[in-house]
Amino acid sequence: MWYEYVLYILIVIVMLAVMISIHEAGHLAMAKLFHVYCFEYSIGFGPKLLKVKRKNGETYFSIRAVPLGGYVSMYGEGGAVPEGFETPAPERSLEAIAKWKKCIILVAGVTLNLILGMVLIYIGDAAFPVYYYAHSGIADDATSQMISVTLDSVYGNELLSYIDVQKEEGYTAKDYYVHIPVAQVDSFTFPILDSEVHFMVKEGDIYVPGQERYVAVYSPSTLVATHTMASSIALYPASEAKVPENLSALGVTALPQITDKEGKPTKLDTKIYAEGDYIDLDLTLVPLKKGDSIKTQYEGHRLVVDGTETKAGRYALNKDKAFVNDQINLEVISAYNDFAGGWRMWAQDFPDACTMIVRGFVSLFQPGGFQNLSGIIGITAAMPQISASGGARLVFFFAGMISINLAFFNLLPFPGLDGWQLLITVVEGVCKKKVPEKFKTVMTLIGFVLLFGLMLAVVVKDIIALF
Repeated sequence: MWYEYVLYILIVIVMLAVMISIHEAGHLAMAKLFHVYCFEYSIGFGPKLLKVKRKNGETYFSIRAVPLGGYVSMYGEGGAVPEGFETPAPERSLEAIAKWKKCIILVAGVTLNLILGMVLIYIGDAAFPVYYYAHSGIADDATSQMISVTLDSVYGNELLSYIDVQKEEGYTAKDYYVHIPVAQVDSFTFPILDSEVHFMVKEGDIYVPGQERYVAVYSPSTLVATHTMASSIALYPASEAKVPENLSALGVTALPQITDKEGKPTKLDTKIYAEGDYIDLDLTLVPLKKGDSIKTQYEGHRLVVDGTETKAGRYALNKDKAFVNDQINLEVISAYNDFAGGWRMWAQDFPDACTMIVRGFVSLFQPGGFQNLSGIIGITAAMPQISASGGARLVFFFAGMISINLAFFNLLPFPGLDGWQLLITVVEGVCKKKVPEKFKTVMTLIGFVLLFGLMLAVVVKDIIALF
């Protein structure tokens, strides 16, 4: 719905505004602590929309038209004293304080962005439910043994029969969960439904297994709402790569084959098969033990079987060449972390976020790296998928990553960024000699031009990607 996209746009704008405000507040707070005179604290660039000052205060607080950053205008930072201000006392200049104090002022913004990122990730882990789709352990008692059930036109009733038998123990269809082992192939994670998949293709009046072998990967459009299994399947050619022992013990015999030249996984184009061709899956089921919570016993998706038709497990191709089946749905599985669990998850998520940021930065210098950059439009476009994959927890994780990324980006020694000013300050402190003001001004101007040019290029790239 259109209003959902409006909501995501507002979320992204508020998110970026908070991050920029906190970043500049770090500079302002440390400047005030060391008695540096600050003319203006601004969110955004360009024409001012709002400009106010506290009674008897010395610093104007303003909001400007272009919300792509912000700044704190300090005395001695370069350039003339802004119009309407009297020249402050010399000792209140940024250049008059000790170099170590100036360094603290310069790194205060990125420090608060880093702290904000850590806090946002923790809030997501501690305050919101975690949505699960996979389970990598093996059941340890008779009532929880994993049952491999073939779902096709011949054995479609086997699943229903198994559940009927278990009803004597008090189990129903809703007590069973699909077991989904997770494989790591290169830098990609694949939840595997079945690694021995063949298309059933029609020869004459009968269907026979095709020669090609595929890996069925669980690829749902959402984890936060009930969805059909058929709509959650992606097929990849089977790889001959060695399967890790922990996965082979779970019945995984092949891994997805990465065939894209850029190293990205390529899904099977089902259009190469005729209408009516289908696949059948060997699913591993685990019943939830009586008295156990979903989280402690099994982190996976609930299996619900509607009806008793023999083709409960047949996945045919409809006229649009997409998998269809209305018999099996996967319901939402979620659980809140307790206090200790929230910290444990945060201790894993925070390093993961930092690692992803570093890897993303490195990838920029590889072929096609520019495609990995995203601006405000790309971030907004990604929000629906992020929310569907993990709800509010993943949104907070994503926001935390952006805040940490801002800290990392601003520390780069590139003209116009905090890292550049920090580098100049360190050089001046070590050499005991000031860098020429004209050089700093020219380099900063060049840096700003290049940065805004990059932002514009990213915006154009993100708009093109939408169509």
